[in-house]
Amino acid sequence: MKQYQKFILLTCPRSGTHMLKSSLEANPHVVCLTEMFNPDYIEGKYDYDDTMPAKQVLDKFIYCDYKPNIKAVGFCHHRIGAKFGNWPRLLDILRDMEDIHIISLSRENLLRRYLSVQLQQIKNLDRANLEPMTFDYDQLVQDFERQQKVITQFNHRFRNHEVFQVTYEDLCNNYEKITNKLQDFLGVPTTPVKPGTGRRNNPPISDFVTNYYELKDKFAGTEWASFFDV
Repeated sequence: MKQYQKFILLTCPRSGTHMLKSSLEANPHVVCLTEMFNPDYIEGKYDYDDTMPAKQVLDKFIYCDYKPNIKAVGFCHHRIGAKFGNWPRLLDILRDMEDIHIISLSRENLLRRYLSVQLQQIKNLDRANLEPMTFDYDQLVQDFERQQKVITQFNHRFRNHEVFQVTYEDLCNNYEKITNKLQDFLGVPTTPVKPGTGRRNNPPISDFVTNYYELKDKFAGTEWASFFDV
């Protein structure tokens, strides 16, 4: 009989997913799996693909039997910006499983998230040789609105679940407090944990974006003005 708390780590690319996932995994009573419905992550690692029904994947590879010391089991799922397999009913199935707890991770500064996504796409990234980028105002607005819209949609979808809201910024600034609260939320013994990777330095965005000050002026007075920190 399965005696553990099920959970999902809902997130978006470049929002601290690995930091939070590895922190949860550092507790010996927690299993936090990768993106189990992302073909790029499961290929060659698991004995299934997107031809297997979502419910079967959940029962056989995720919420299956574990050793008695395991008290919480979950997996990561990106709301947006990642590959998804052919599981059209997945979110409906998860929504109907009301015993699942939701950890909703987001990033407050969507400009830094957008910059991080752009930098990730550069092969052989060497900051010393990095050519500064020019960001388009309309594309930024579109990205900010899209991120906010999708997070709102997911919050509504899982409104009947127990939800723990956490931001990347709060995790960085209040790491011990947040990780203790998360362990309590999952009902596992509280253990001092550390992330698999440390917090990275955040140089001024103006170092990377050629039209930073122009954008800062255009965003002044908007809900996103605070993203432009020198």
